[in-house]
Amino acid sequence: MRKYDLQINDKPYSVQLLELSAEEAELEVNGKKYRVSIDRITETMAAESEAPPMRSVSSAQPVSAPAHAESADVGSVRAPIPGSIMAVFVKVGDKVQAGQPLFKMEAMKMENEINAQLDGTVSAINVSAGDSVNQGQEMMVIAPAEMLKNRRKTDA
Repeated sequence: MRKYDLQINDKPYSVQLLELSAEEAELEVNGKKYRVSIDRITETMAAESEAPPMRSVSSAQPVSAPAHAESADVGSVRAPIPGSIMAVFVKVGDKVQAGQPLFKMEAMKMENEINAQLDGTVSAINVSAGDSVNQGQEMMVIAPAEMLKNRRKTDA
């Protein structure tokens, strides 16, 4: 996709962006591949003269996947960045698996797939194709499979 030739602490780095979604990126840094989780993308429109000075970074490390949210928010699927919903691939009642595509979203002039982060059943869909969403807006709720199993055991 894009290639960047960077200098960090006077050391040259060749960074190539191989894949980018709203949730993660695959980078190649000096020939070594990294999969990086994206927690949040913030777009700022500062003029060049207002831009803060560059900070030194000692080393590049792969970022681990974000920890799951608190139990009340576990099944919440939120917009990682502002954008427009292009397609919804599931409906209420569908069983989904972690990694399964849920939405196609256009954000920052790129098409992104939003994937399930856990196994479960879709219990609510709060957006439709054509809707605009804000960062952090809840788009869908998935009842986690493990919660459904526990509920069945207690109902018996």
